Amino acid sequence: MKNSLKIILALTSLALSQIGMAQDKTVNDGVFTAAQAETGKSVYDNSCKTCHDMRFYRDILKSYNNQPVLWLWESILGTMPADNPGSLMLEEYTDVIAYILSENGFPAGEAKLDPDNGMDAINVISP
Repeated sequence: MKNSLKIILALTSLALSQIGMAQDKTVNDGVFTAAQAETGKSVYDNSCKTCHDMRFYRDILKSYNNQPVLWLWESILGTMPADNPGSLMLEEYTDVIAYILSENGFPAGEAKLDPDNGMDAINVISP
């Protein structure tokens, strides 16, 4: 019986460590593609740049430190552009986030940033 309990505890510990590892992903892990950031630049230039420079977003990223990227995405989706919140396509909001991350020194990677696939498990870290 003791061996069974040890095995169960070891497997539980392993499972919990795997969950913790999945949640440890940050914007430093290449969570968007260079193509997304480039597309995001066009959207940013047309819809965001007039009111917000990159210094604004550096401060915003600091306020979302250790919080999921999805929360930042949802906030921007619900409030921007200020004169017509939610008026961009969902992909455009995602691409703008990729551009903001890129401009703040975070690396591009191979996988696209996707609100339906894991953005809740990627944490923002201050630039």
